[in-house]
Amino acid sequence: MRKIICLMLFTFLLVGCGSSKPVPEWTDASVNQLENYKKSYLSGKERIAEAYFDKAVDEIKSSGDLDILARAYLTKYAVQVAVLEAFDDGEYLRIEAVEPVSQNKNFYGFLKGAFDNVDENQLPQQYEGFLRAFKSGKKETIAREISKMDNSLSKLIAIGLLVKKDKDDEIDLQLAIDIASQNGWKKALLAYLGRLQSFYKTNKEPDKAAHMEERIKLIKN
Repeated sequence: MRKIICLMLFTFLLVGCGSSKPVPEWTDASVNQLENYKKSYLSGKERIAEAYFDKAVDEIKSSGDLDILARAYLTKYAVQVAVLEAFDDGEYLRIEAVEPVSQNKNFYGFLKGAFDNVDENQLPQQYEGFLRAFKSGKKETIAREISKMDNSLSKLIAIGLLVKKDKDDEIDLQLAIDIASQNGWKKALLAYLGRLQSFYKTNKEPDKAAHMEERIKLIKN
């Protein structure tokens, strides 16, 4: 039962679960609030998103389960990675100091980009192949593993980590742009358009960079 609750609170990792036992109300409420947080944050509605996240945390705290509380913060950090933002890990580290959980610590390291210290076998299933491919250094294998993911947010998290490691390219960024556009995630869309604009500038393609700049202006205004 507790394992199912943990999986539900990692909603972006959900691959399906079930139980004959009833799910506590606080669990259902916190999952819904986290889902609302993700959608709002990815769309650029940060204030609304933070309110949803605070409500999710309040629900989880009513159970006193620090493992699940840590996972909620890791969920938040993963969304920030997906939109190319740095995250403040202070709350997670406070929880980890009181109740360390190896799987949570492993996923935290993954989100930080500390891949050498991450055990892919302890990662959620959709990231195992991605990390192995990254460690192999084969770009085509990395792209194939990302394409195999059946969750849009998981793909953005993976691409966000490529950006963090400075291993992204035009194809990766265009994929991220397409995903964000299809889902209506304006904040993510602008983040990757900006990254692609920088990519074109770095690679001495001023016309393409100028096109990206105009596209960004039209979306922002």
